[in-house]
Amino acid sequence: MEKINLNLLDVLDHCPLATAIYDTADLRITYANTAMLDMWCMSTDILGQCFSEVFPGFTEEGFTSILEKVWYTGITYRATDTPAVIVDGNSKYTRYFDFEYKALVDSEGITYAILHTATDVTKHQIATSQLRLREEQLSFNNDLETLTYTLSHDLKNPLSIAKMGIGYLKSQKDVLAFHNLQWYDTIAQALNNVENIVNQTVQLSAARSIANVQEMNQLDERIATWCQEVKLLYPQFKGNISLGQLLPVYGDIGAIYQIFINTISNAVKYSTCIQQPEIEIYSEQIDKGVVYFIRDNGIGIPENELDEIFCVHGRGSNASKQQGTGIGLCLVKRLLERYRGTINISSKEGKGTLVRLFFPKLSAFENN
Repeated sequence: MEKINLNLLDVLDHCPLATAIYDTADLRITYANTAMLDMWCMSTDILGQCFSEVFPGFTEEGFTSILEKVWYTGITYRATDTPAVIVDGNSKYTRYFDFEYKALVDSEGITYAILHTATDVTKHQIATSQLRLREEQLSFNNDLETLTYTLSHDLKNPLSIAKMGIGYLKSQKDVLAFHNLQWYDTIAQALNNVENIVNQTVQLSAARSIANVQEMNQLDERIATWCQEVKLLYPQFKGNISLGQLLPVYGDIGAIYQIFINTISNAVKYSTCIQQPEIEIYSEQIDKGVVYFIRDNGIGIPENELDEIFCVHGRGSNASKQQGTGIGLCLVKRLLERYRGTINISSKEGKGTLVRLFFPKLSAFENN
């Protein structure tokens, strides 16, 4: 608390914005104003205790893990319309929040506290959901727009790989048969991905939603293959992609391919200008499903532009030298939302980006 101005805390006591401060690596709750305590349905008795001990439910939902990553990376995390279960005595309620975990760092870049602010947007979320349902009943416009973007954007990657392979085989007539066979396999896989995307978009147009697909997909070998595809598209990338635990997720494999190929492509594309690019992909099991993390040490995204990157053609202002349309993350967000999943991004310009992809468990599909 020594580094946190006490006058500032007095101001925060009267602030209507729910605010809390964690001042140790084990996330000790050193401060929470009345608005935050009311939001949590807690009293001041929790002050001085660790976040995970006070809120085991939040830990199961993955919030403790996110806070720990903010502490050790010093990278602020923001999320919108995020569900969380609030416990009030013997009752439990699902509420929706916009929140920020802001890392407070010293002159050496070491985190000394996390400032947590939150806004309850449950009413807005319910109203938005009801409006969305009415819009879906009246029009196919959103689906048709996604269909158009998918066909014009995501087909380019596997087609580029196939064209690259054909060009290579034409130019290397005397190459060993073994290398030829490798390229034939790569081309076949790329064309298979084209077929998956076409099948996906046909289903999207015909059935309005892809979320009724309840197939469990093993991703360990698939993600490794997709990483190799992306490396072929960006031969200037000389870094390493390390793969951790890659848990299975529910959904249509065509949509899952689009989600990961766009996310991995961004990580590789915006790391090509770094001397020692490093990309890490891993997953964690939480109470409500599976969370995938894609971390890179690339150019990052300006903090004041994070809210705009999910818009159609949304790109960071520092990405002008990189080829792209800015459609990829918009597609990823739309596809995940169909599964009641989410995407959140934390980033620091010049340091890198962490993408968090949440895939819900089967019960989310059954409740659709």
